[in-house]
Amino acid sequence: MTGGRGGGGHDGGVYGDRPDPVSAATAFVASRFADARTAFLGGGVLGPLRTPTSDLDVVVLLDPAAEAPDRPPTPYRETFEHEGWIAEAFVHDEVSLRHWWERDAARRVPSLIRMVAGGVVVLDRDGGADTVQREATALMVAGPGPPDAAEVAARRYGLTSLLDDMAGCDDEAELVYIAGAVLREVGELALLVAGEWLGSGKGLPRRLADHDPDLLERLVNGHRHVVTYGDTAVLHKAAVDVLVRAGGALLVGYRASGAARAHR
Repeated sequence: MTGGRGGGGHDGGVYGDRPDPVSAATAFVASRFADARTAFLGGGVLGPLRTPTSDLDVVVLLDPAAEAPDRPPTPYRETFEHEGWIAEAFVHDEVSLRHWWERDAARRVPSLIRMVAGGVVVLDRDGGADTVQREATALMVAGPGPPDAAEVAARRYGLTSLLDDMAGCDDEAELVYIAGAVLREVGELALLVAGEWLGSGKGLPRRLADHDPDLLERLVNGHRHVVTYGDTAVLHKAAVDVLVRAGGALLVGYRASGAARAHR
């Protein structure tokens, strides 16, 4: 198991005057969701990637038959302040939880799956936490599966078009924004063609650091060259290398059905 149960206590050197995250999340669930069946604390606050602004990501499972009249129906997300912490509650019943797991898997960004699989159990009223966590862990280990050919083609097309835009750009502000888009698209395409989970926001460089740290370093260095010097060569070379892995540049001849998404 990747998760588990945490202890209490305070650590003033790390958390200031706040309780430690597991203690805070346990008290948060008890005060806000007294009728919950199960709850997990997940996210970066639990590990070495914690930052001073990390919040409490809490997945709460309710019994649909016992939903309180003063709460919206599940699923929903709500942000609170609790004992100096920002607490993000992701509130579900077991049906909606699995539905959102399926959505996560389809978009290849396992945000909710990861929270449960790698989380700490902070409430287990009916003994079902272990089953739910094992299921999430199995999904994480299985991965998202091979990419769809249409999505790979759409991303190749989108990245090729972005590289053309970057090559022809002579406006400083536009170039910075285009380079940012290239940075993201290259990282996602590299993970996609490798059959790896993707990440959003800070999760993308974290996934790249696990999968291909050399590529991550090249991309960050290339983006830095664009922003600092207006030099696109380093970022362009890294992008082309990933495009080759995916099947090469693609513009003329690309055709997408009405259901396909172009990534720009």
